[in-house]
Amino acid sequence: MENINYKKAKKQIRKYKYTFLKVLGTIILFPIVFIVSAILSKFFTPYLFKYPRAGTDENGQEVNTLNHYLTDIKEKKLKNWELTKDQIEEFEIGSKEASISCLILKNNSNKWVVALHGFKRNKYMGVRNAIQFYKKGYNVISFDAYAHGKTYGKYSDLGVTNSKVLNEVINWVKNNNDVDELGIIGVSMGAATAVYWAQQYYQVNKIDWLISDCALTQPVEQIRFFLKKYFKWLPWWISSFKINWFFKRYSKTNLKDMNLQNNLNSFRDLPVLFIHGKLDSFIDYNNSIVMYCEKSKDSNNNKIKIFDDSEHSSSIVDHQEEYILITIDFVREIMRKNKK
Repeated sequence: MENINYKKAKKQIRKYKYTFLKVLGTIILFPIVFIVSAILSKFFTPYLFKYPRAGTDENGQEVNTLNHYLTDIKEKKLKNWELTKDQIEEFEIGSKEASISCLILKNNSNKWVVALHGFKRNKYMGVRNAIQFYKKGYNVISFDAYAHGKTYGKYSDLGVTNSKVLNEVINWVKNNNDVDELGIIGVSMGAATAVYWAQQYYQVNKIDWLISDCALTQPVEQIRFFLKKYFKWLPWWISSFKINWFFKRYSKTNLKDMNLQNNLNSFRDLPVLFIHGKLDSFIDYNNSIVMYCEKSKDSNNNKIKIFDDSEHSSSIVDHQEEYILITIDFVREIMRKNKK
């Protein structure tokens, strides 16, 4: 059992919420706060929307392809994780105006896993954390997230709209296949998407299990965390005033709609495994601790694993064998209970 300190974790992520003193400081220094936030937003917000959806990346590698995936797993030294072209089928679902680009690793099975990639990644990166299930006979389906790769949308909103895309993919799986088991595994933004989906849709579109690897819990607070990371000398409340408004000018969505820090009882009967690296400098691992503790208030079907020496989304890289064992055993235990 992990040594989990809920109060400490809650206190850590509260650093990126407004308090009386921060509000008072914002009022007193308002001209400075407004000017600094506007300048940084002008330069920082576009960074959130600039990433290769097609063509080549900064290393000259063609993105969103099998070769992209093979290069990635080679660099990360993931063993026996290779795929061949014959194992992969690319296809699209949805309307022409709202097309979702998917790939599938097909087995002769009624067991399914939906795999979700992280921010600025693509469907080929999405399958990386689900190969262990493919090797166990599951069909694995991954898709380009909203405003990523070949899927519709111009500006990503860190998983808010992507939850709707995920729901469409789940509906496609159920409506076009025989399904005895259906689970989700998501990484980073993909993990946040999955938990947010569960908040909204699980009661009307049930699945069997969910694995959340290094999820953020609130996009606005996550952006404040980004800003503090890159501008260490500035308090976040000086550099991020009205950041949601600046972001909304691009994405047309409200980032505050997503809040995974509370109200997780809407999917209390859904078993969830939370995974995070303690050295994560991109998304604080305390986000996963808070989600685990909040959800466990109403249910005892959740588990958590914190890898002490892993950076962002690197738990599977640093601990491949243990990662495989933890995820497979979690699902095996859940399905065994479901059959009783």
